[in-house]
This record gives sequence, structure tokens and C-alpha cells, in this order.
Amino acid sequence: MTYDLSGRVALVTGAGPNIGRAIAATLAQAGATVWCNDLKPELALSAAKFAGERAMALPFDITDPDQVEKAVDDASKKRGPIDILVNNAGVTVPRGLLTISVEQWRLVTRTIQEGAFLCSRAVVKRLIDARKPGAIVNIASTTGHRGRKNAIAYATAKGGILNFTRALAVECAPHKIRVNSVSPTKTGASVGAVESAAARSFDEIPLGRLGQPQDHANAVLFLVSDQASFITGIDLRVDGGTLATWGTRSQTDPTAGS
Repeated sequence: MTYDLSGRVALVTGAGPNIGRAIAATLAQAGATVWCNDLKPELALSAAKFAGERAMALPFDITDPDQVEKAVDDASKKRGPIDILVNNAGVTVPRGLLTISVEQWRLVTRTIQEGAFLCSRAVVKRLIDARKPGAIVNIASTTGHRGRKNAIAYATAKGGILNFTRALAVECAPHKIRVNSVSPTKTGASVGAVESAAARSFDEIPLGRLGQPQDHANAVLFLVSDQASFITGIDLRVDGGTLATWGTRSQTDPTAGS
């Protein structure tokens, strides 16, 4: 199936390495103009270069309301209203309740939740003013569906993204703006490069491998395309079957279900 995003304008937050970069490149290859965001200008530029001639860097802090409004306004004036938003930016601090600091908690939850809120508000406001339909995809996580040790802030933030998606989908439906989420499993290096991809275990993934950035980029491409025009408020799990299981022991272990 061929997806045609010609004439569409996309903003991908956290478009540095891994999932965000693949999403930006995939949308650009399908014909969209793509703004590649990252807090670090060099990562935004690298993502835009990787995505090709239809992509441009747009570095700004997604947790700063003034920066968000200015960036989205500037981008809209240059290339037209953003009608595809991928809230992908995220950060994690691998600590539990008693070891994470208040500052670390706020860093994680603000980046993931507040960033998605601010960017969505800026984009939706301009789409409504322009009376133009659109599509938003929030990048959630399998961790948002279940508890996980030493991930108290990340699990909380990603769990919130799942319900943010549903609430926003209902609110935006009258304006023909669709909102969905994608839940990746372990993919490449972990968020914030806490460990290398080679060191990551995938015993709990029934399909027997780590996710690849392109797996999630393909899901995002489908959800923002016209082929998904009657889909809103759902979470598409791109997790190799991870959430189909109840445990985290190896799926090849004959005693795993005992």
C-alpha cells in the first residue's frame, strides 16, 4: 500500500536518533513537509538532514509555552498550518519512588505530558482557526500500560499519555482532527541511551526481537494517512506481543506460565 502525504505539513518532536528520526524520515518520504524538533539544535539539524530535502530543523523547548507558540507560529507562516503532529519527545530517569528527586520527576513528566499538551494545543488551535482537518499521534509505551520497577515517573507519564489521547480525540472529533497513540516496546537503545541496544534483553517479547524504529514509523504513517480516516482515540500497540502476556519471563521458558 502506498501512502501519499503530499501537501501535508508535519511536526515531529524529539526527532533526534531512534524512533523520532525514523518517523520524520518516513513522513518526508511519503511526501510531507516535516519540521524536525529537538531541544538540542544539532540533533534537530541531524534529523532533518537524515529525513531529506523535505525536512527542516525546528529546535525549541516543548515545555516552554512561549517557545512552543512561537515555533508553531513561525513554522505555520513559512509552510502553512501543521496538520500532522507526532508527540514523540521523551526522557526517562530509571529510579523508583524513594530514589527519584522531585526535579527528576518533573523533568520526565513535563517533557512527556506537558510537552504533548502544549504542542497539541498550539497545533489544534491553528487548525481550528484554518478550518482544516488534521492528525495527531502520541508516542506512548508498553510501560504506560503496566507497572515497572525503577520507572515511576516514566510509567506515570506514559500512562497519562494514553488517556490524554482518548480525551483529546473526543474533544477534537468535531473539528475532524484525529488523535491516536502508538505504544512501542523496547526499541534500539533505551530512552536517554541508558543502555546500548546490544545490552537490552528481549526475553519478554514473544516475537523474539527488539523493536526497530521503522516498526513504529510505519504505524505512525498509517495513523496519519487517509487510510485511517475513521480511526481516532485508539492505541496501536507495536510491541511484538509484549502486552499480550502477563509476565516478563522468557516466552521460551516452559515454566514461565506456571
